[in-house]
Amino acid sequence: MSDLKNYREVGVFDLLSAPLNPIGAFDAEQFKQDVRTLIDSHPDDKFVAVDLMGLDFVYSDAYNAFLQFQHELSNKGGMLALLSNSATIMDGLKKAGLDRKLKVFAFEAEMMSFSLHSQAPAEEPAAAPAPEESVAPVASQNVRSLDAGAPESRSDRKTGHQRRFTKSFNAITKDEKKLAKQGMSMPFDEEKSSGSTVFAIIIALIVIGGIVAFFLLR
Repeated sequence: MSDLKNYREVGVFDLLSAPLNPIGAFDAEQFKQDVRTLIDSHPDDKFVAVDLMGLDFVYSDAYNAFLQFQHELSNKGGMLALLSNSATIMDGLKKAGLDRKLKVFAFEAEMMSFSLHSQAPAEEPAAAPAPEESVAPVASQNVRSLDAGAPESRSDRKTGHQRRFTKSFNAITKDEKKLAKQGMSMPFDEEKSSGSTVFAIIIALIVIGGIVAFFLLR
């Protein structure tokens, strides 16, 4: 059993009171002894904090002690935290580059909130929805089987403008006779037209000759 009495539990943290030397400054050597005693007597405790409320500054040896136990506790999955709302101490931590390595709480309520979040159980993943059962299709009794022979379809008979007409035998015979008759009369028609042309030319020459003779004899 440990005889250490200068700490109390705040959430998951063992909050240790800051040891002071005779002049009222932070005693880094006494702090090391107190933390070592606390860790050895409570090996399962991984979160330790030191109460710096009421102190305006700490010396560099205190920073070294803080880093020593922060490294040791972080290897166990815990941490060393500071409880302080002093702007001077925060400024000193920033200058020493410790503001990112040490957790600083301004109030005990923040320590409690941190403890609640750290102890909250992880949310269980949502269960996957059960797959829907596929319903087998039921064949209707009124539907004919695909194997049954389908009735033969009648060929559609085209009517109207889609219908094609062919000439009858009599029409073809009449057309051929008509063409033959026209072919026999074509030579006579050509002779008549050529004779009329020659006659017209002769008349035109006679008229022109008469006009010329009239003007010459005047």
